[in-house]
Amino acid sequence: MTLNHDQIDRRKKVVVHQTGDHVHEEHVVQNYNLEYRETLRRVSQFIWLLFGGLEALLGIRVILRVIGANSANIFTAFVYQLSDLFLWPFRSIVADPSFQNMTLEVTSIIAMLVYALLGWILVRLIWVVFYRTPTSEVTTYDREEH
Repeated sequence: MTLNHDQIDRRKKVVVHQTGDHVHEEHVVQNYNLEYRETLRRVSQFIWLLFGGLEALLGIRVILRVIGANSANIFTAFVYQLSDLFLWPFRSIVADPSFQNMTLEVTSIIAMLVYALLGWILVRLIWVVFYRTPTSEVTTYDREEH
């Protein structure tokens, strides 16, 4: 037996109350929009994946700067060049303290906080705008039996 999407998204419950000759039937149909919610969940996960990757990149940069990694190294240079694109809005906020060749990039830490907040806001906004709550439809029947 195969179920179509309408059968999966909709659940029907029938409640019957009988008192003497009086019969009260209540048909409740709930629409769950399961596919739609799954799509929203996947979009949210994809956004978190992107922002998580950015957070990891900036975190690696902070560690490399703190330990004074060799900027001529191909991996270190790649991380610095790629992360520079995401740091330019934060460059002039504060001065980054340094000692010898080690630098604590406070701007990178600020950027990590801001990007985490932006990711959270974006995901919440998507859910607020596009989420549809399950709907219910109730039909009642009253009849007298003789």
